[in-house]
Amino acid sequence: MAQVKKKKKKQTEAQRLAHRDAVIAHADNKFVAELTEKMDAFIYTKDFYIALYKQLEKGMTAIEAYESLGFDTKTLGKDCAQSAAKRARQKARNGEFEPKADNFDGSVPIEEMPEMSLEEKVAYQEARIRYLEDYVEFQKKCHPYWRRYTHRTTSRSKR
Repeated sequence: MAQVKKKKKKQTEAQRLAHRDAVIAHADNKFVAELTEKMDAFIYTKDFYIALYKQLEKGMTAIEAYESLGFDTKTLGKDCAQSAAKRARQKARNGEFEPKADNFDGSVPIEEMPEMSLEEKVAYQEARIRYLEDYVEFQKKCHPYWRRYTHRTTSRSKR
């Protein structure tokens, strides 16, 4: 028996704009690295997929797991949650969640990450250190006189 594929309804302009507004509203979520050029989809952090997969392993549905990470499926749609869960499962099958520092980006504080094994914590901390070092270097480039503001001397020369 052949499966019949459901035809997807073409999205109206109003629906497309409403979805884009919902995406923009979630842009400050800690698991969003950036938005696509059209600002209608997320580019998630590496930590997002790890956190999502951990929630799925606990027995949550894709929608429950996605919402637990701060995304509203009522405005974004359930397809976002299903697609993200599918990608997280695929990454897990490909071994992308092995406890290596390269599998984390370190952009999310450890308190906001799901429970991890000791090996995962070590790998995460290595990634977090790399992230914070890069952040400090970026700040130095943005503020060339940063030492003046961070290393003030307590004594002034007498005139």
